Amino acid sequence: MLTEGQIQCMKEDMTIALVQILIEEQHYSMEDALSAVYNSATFRNLQNTATGYYFQSAGYLYDDLRNELCVE
Repeated sequence: MLTEGQIQCMKEDMTIALVQILIEEQHYSMEDALSAVYNSATFRNLQNTATGYYFQSAGYLYDDLRNELCVE
């Protein structure tokens, strides 16, 4: 079983990955990428341990975020 600290690290790593993908693939500025991620339902779901989002792949969560942001 994962500790709360390990789960928190996974959430933080996933947040960083989502921001990086928005910057690299959608050409968001750092500020816009951070804002998009932190203000998204995807991020709220990631923070809710009960959803299990922290255990998904970055690609899976990015697909969810991309649909939420309506980007190609």
